[in-house]
Amino acid sequence: MSKRAFLFGVAVVALLIFSLYRAKYGARETVAEIAEVEQQIAQAEAAQADLQAEFAHRSRQEWIEEFARRELGMVPARAEQFVRTVDLDGRIGPPVELPDVDTPVDRGGANGE
Repeated sequence: MSKRAFLFGVAVVALLIFSLYRAKYGARETVAEIAEVEQQIAQAEAAQADLQAEFAHRSRQEWIEEFARRELGMVPARAEQFVRTVDLDGRIGPPVELPDVDTPVDRGGANGE
């Protein structure tokens, strides 16, 4: 009986040693994965900081005006382009009455249909 107990004890000790080895190896893998994820986070934060700096630069009024002139051909409005609402009729003509959308329009075809 003591031989069986000894073999059982050796098996248990071997199992514990193997389990400890696997746990230690698993912990090393986990530490490596955590380091990789932390590196990815650092890279993403650096990219975010770059994008925020670029956004801050491009949202400045001076940059927008320069871009609008250079790329879109836009220029600041001239004083004569501003019109008061009371002067619109003289500038573009009186308002045009549009037909009611529910009223059918006679299209008067070539055959008088």
